[in-house]
Amino acid sequence: MFCSYIYSEEKANITASTAVPLMFAAKKYLLTGLVSACLDVLEKSISPDTVCTVLQQSMFFGEDRLKEKCLHFISDNTQLVLGTDAFMGISHDVLKTVASLNAVATTEKHVFESCIKWAKHQLLELGVEDPTDEEMRAKLGDVLYEIRFPTMTAEEFAGLTAHSKILTPEEKHDVYVYLVAKERLDSLKFVTASRLTNNVVIQRLTVTDSRQWNCNGLCDAICFHTTVDVMLTGIGLYGGLQESTHDVTLKLVKGQKTLSETKTTLKSDGSQTPIRVSFEKPVLIASNVEHVVAATITGSPTWSGLKAKCDFESSGKIVFCNTVHSANGTSVEGGQIPELYVLLQ
Repeated sequence: MFCSYIYSEEKANITASTAVPLMFAAKKYLLTGLVSACLDVLEKSISPDTVCTVLQQSMFFGEDRLKEKCLHFISDNTQLVLGTDAFMGISHDVLKTVASLNAVATTEKHVFESCIKWAKHQLLELGVEDPTDEEMRAKLGDVLYEIRFPTMTAEEFAGLTAHSKILTPEEKHDVYVYLVAKERLDSLKFVTASRLTNNVVIQRLTVTDSRQWNCNGLCDAICFHTTVDVMLTGIGLYGGLQESTHDVTLKLVKGQKTLSETKTTLKSDGSQTPIRVSFEKPVLIASNVEHVVAATITGSPTWSGLKAKCDFESSGKIVFCNTVHSANGTSVEGGQIPELYVLLQ
């Protein structure tokens, strides 16, 4: 009778904060209706800030349906989820589950960096304020082998691991052999298959043979907004007419604020194919909010392009417009910045 009272009184008043303790009682007293009601509340509460907590509870209670919903949400919103406080507090088992996802909406580099931040946070909670690489590796344990280092570029892998002891010299050697020679040694412990992503290449321009583009350190820029939320991961730039090297500063601006800035070197072999330049981290582009992507390129003349069709494939649309940030001639009609690379949410 008492259990029935709990069920009838609480079912109508379950909130996200009370659902978990009620689940304990509902499971203990086999109140299947109340369990279902709690699960419904937890499912509806899923957001970037809560999904890690809900995932952890779903695994604790053995609720596979809720677990799969959480994992699907994380796959679609990875960049946002990995930046939350809740992600830093998940258990090792939950971290491994997230790190092993086959589909993510972020880069492999960001997955690795987020796991490192998790390890540092966990060690800080234990009183280790300045952990060594060896301590972070020990904290990560077998989660480390869920990071798909062989799917990175050689340059990206070197940048992450050359001055780090997170990986052993033998592990670095095995990954380098795979990246450079495409040979999988028997001792390679990391997954070599790329994760699935909702990557979309937005082609803004098509190359023209009749017009070269001067790159004297002036800014090429374009303004854009989208009809759906996306994560902007980088842009494509035209390389030199011949084998060449250019210095590039890439910026993403919203209003008066610079959201991201990357300085890099663009190496080209003379082909007309755009060369990818990635931001340090993907950046959320909210729908219907204007952003400006700007590239300052210094070096010899490059290829240029003319306006192309630029709708997303059945997923949304992007609108480009001219911007005062562009001082080198790039506009809606042509110039530089032929491609944008986005992850759909």
